[in-house]
Amino acid sequence: MQKQKQKRLRWDRIALVGGVALVAAYGLAAVVPDGQDYDGSDSEGRVATVLSPELEASGSAAVPAEPVTEKVLPAPAKEIPARAKVEAASVGPVPSGPLPRKGIAPCSCSKYTMKLARNPYTQHQKRARSLPGSFFVKNESELQAGFGRGDLVRVPTVGNGYHLDRLTHSEPFLLPSAFNVLEDMASRFQQAMEGTTDEGASIRITSLTRTQTQQRKLRRRNANAFNGQSTHNYGASFDVAFIDRPDESVKCGGPSWALQSILQDMQKNGEILVIPEGNCMHITPRKS
Repeated sequence: MQKQKQKRLRWDRIALVGGVALVAAYGLAAVVPDGQDYDGSDSEGRVATVLSPELEASGSAAVPAEPVTEKVLPAPAKEIPARAKVEAASVGPVPSGPLPRKGIAPCSCSKYTMKLARNPYTQHQKRARSLPGSFFVKNESELQAGFGRGDLVRVPTVGNGYHLDRLTHSEPFLLPSAFNVLEDMASRFQQAMEGTTDEGASIRITSLTRTQTQQRKLRRRNANAFNGQSTHNYGASFDVAFIDRPDESVKCGGPSWALQSILQDMQKNGEILVIPEGNCMHITPRKS
């Protein structure tokens, strides 16, 4: 009789352990964003575990973020003309502590974590071709030529309120109008964070201008990447995939809400076109 009782107790323990493992597995699956949209340009083919404001509140485990490095290209043949709104070399003061920190998971910026209206990709394509200085970047030589004549400006690795991710399938250049939008968006975000407990959070830009070759390589690596002339091929678009936290005390709720509000306001005022993707926000300037 005592042996039968012990046997029942063992099965109860096995059932309890199995139930805990199932709940843990479900929770882990919820943290990993599923799928990518038309472009797959969020992290240029990379997949990262991130925290949404809701998941972070439930105490999800942090995952180390990738370090930011800059891809350096040879210097242009001549300086950017004065007509360009932004000096490519003017990096400005470097904010303290905004870059990805080991062991601190970033906050997700995607259609699953932010509510923004979707502007059709045809609108993005039409605008990309009509922006001042716009041209199809076929290869690195044309990229350098566009930079030399001032049609493209170099995006600093770190700016006010933003920083660049490790770029594997794009180059740190944009049309001046797209760069102005990026700086305006990030500056508003930084101002919203100042003086709050979320100060030090920084927007991570994961994709900028792509050559035709890079687009094809991304297509081979990621079947969801756009098969054709992407707006990234015109230097007209950039992707925001994450908000990096300086430390664990900064939660995702405040920074995510602030960035969502800023993007909604810019979209409403006709400043930007947006496509909320599975792993990022794809942004194109609406105004010159």
